[in-house]
Amino acid sequence: MKIIKRVCLLSLPWLLTACGTIPTYNANGTRVQETNNTAPVVGEQSKPVPKVKPKPAPVDDTAQAPAAVLSLMKRAEKQLSNGDNNGAIASLERAIRIAPRYPETYYRLGERYFYQGNYKQARSLAEKSITLGADWLLRRQAESLIERASAYQ
Repeated sequence: MKIIKRVCLLSLPWLLTACGTIPTYNANGTRVQETNNTAPVVGEQSKPVPKVKPKPAPVDDTAQAPAAVLSLMKRAEKQLSNGDNNGAIASLERAIRIAPRYPETYYRLGERYFYQGNYKQARSLAEKSITLGADWLLRRQAESLIERASAYQ
């Protein structure tokens, strides 16, 4: 009888370990309930946990350019190659109205104003492209435009 008690006592921790699970937590620190019970556990949120994890949106910190903005930027390049600086400015301003959070259009418009001789406007547009979260290359180009425009003021 003593041997049976000892075997039961020694096997009890193994049995309890096998039945237990490690709790999992969400990104916000709340515990995820992995059972199929609908009754909420004390201290946990009563929201149902989705079975499928949502994928993060493929969006950076900066806004992405819609297709219309990209076509307007290409149109501005063509107008510029044809010598129509005012038409390029109009196309870029229209692109800004479509996507006001896209930093590259502000930089390109600032370049156009710089070559027109409007240095104050060029500097403010380059600063705006930086504040909208320009990537490292665009940021360096905008900083260079700010320095060149400041030299003329």
